[in-house]
Amino acid sequence: MAKKGKELDEIWALRKAISRPNYAVMGLLLKKSPRTTRELYAVLEKKFTRKTLIITLRELSLDLNVIQPTHIRTSNGYGLGYRLNPKIKDVVKGVQDFSKMIERARKV
Repeated sequence: MAKKGKELDEIWALRKAISRPNYAVMGLLLKKSPRTTRELYAVLEKKFTRKTLIITLRELSLDLNVIQPTHIRTSNGYGLGYRLNPKIKDVVKGVQDFSKMIERARKV
């Protein structure tokens, strides 16, 4: 939620969801879903700290319901993984399209 003294506007959830670490996780899950926690850490560990990734996964799953925890079959049994909420896939694609439109308008 918001810190004391800060007011939330109409797009606070979108702004929160497209922060750099949150968007990086959503982008990976958009390409391939579900992914194990280890896969996410392995790909993103060079860009973000482990603590940041732990906070990001908690925020995206519990606070925003953007990603959903799921069981994934592994060679050793089942592991914890995440998949992108189906309702959010269109939003992520829309944000990508909107970003491309802004880039094209900037170059004109």
